[in-house]
Amino acid sequence: MKRFYTLQADIVGKRGKRVPKQRLELRDVPSWREVELLVSSMIKAYRQGEAPLRDLCVIGLLATTGIRTSELLLLKKTDFDFETNIITITQLKKKDEFARQTILSQDLKAFVKEYFKQIQGERVFDLSRRQVLNITHRYTQRFLGRRIRSHALRHAYAIRILEKTRDIELCRRLIGHSRLETVKIYLDFTISDRMKEVSDAIKIN
Repeated sequence: MKRFYTLQADIVGKRGKRVPKQRLELRDVPSWREVELLVSSMIKAYRQGEAPLRDLCVIGLLATTGIRTSELLLLKKTDFDFETNIITITQLKKKDEFARQTILSQDLKAFVKEYFKQIQGERVFDLSRRQVLNITHRYTQRFLGRRIRSHALRHAYAIRILEKTRDIELCRRLIGHSRLETVKIYLDFTISDRMKEVSDAIKIN
């Protein structure tokens, strides 16, 4: 089934009206199979000396935490608890800061710990937003055959969480949305992707 739905993030204009910030076609969002291929290919490339450990951690965290690029760049070493596998993410909203927690992938844990030994100071990634986008473009083109934006990995994560847990409140908390209505848009995509299962379930024999 082709994906032609649109994910649209809104911002509030000067007069209080919500205006489109960015439109992202669902067909631009990778499937979870593609995400798995991307991360496993990054791990293989790193082990073969074809990709730096930093880039593996950037791609891996974007893909497996649903973190925004701005949040990724705020990460500190102390935000990672390797005992509980919890990452504390600083989320900026207007002039305030909020913290939420997410899970560190077991597949990524050893690589993040190894990366921490290579960096000085508390800041995890000394990168700009443009550099993160370039890293994402480089490896998605290389391993998936098409450029995928960093934010599209966040959408793929949210859809995957809903597919596997069917818990919209959990998904909201993990990706850091304040409104359930924003998360509900992903439900349409998880349902559309399982139309065959639904059709088979209601078939009259």
